[in-house]
Amino acid sequence: MTLNERIGFEMRSQRLLKRLTLEEVASRMDIRSKNTVSRMELGITKITVEDLEKYCDAVGCSWIEILRKAEANNAGI
Repeated sequence: MTLNERIGFEMRSQRLLKRLTLEEVASRMDIRSKNTVSRMELGITKITVEDLEKYCDAVGCSWIEILRKAEANNAGI
């Protein structure tokens, strides 16, 4: 699994923990399509720092924590 996929996995985990739908997150991010959010969570779309910050603001989580978890899991820790 690539680092981008791990970041997406952690993003999705946070969204599900907060019981939010893709549609809700897309709306909060001011994105027209839930597919854009889905592609970010699947690691298909490269995630920019700005997108990660917007996502985390929409979900109510810490982008730093997502990066820490993704990096730790990517290293096999």
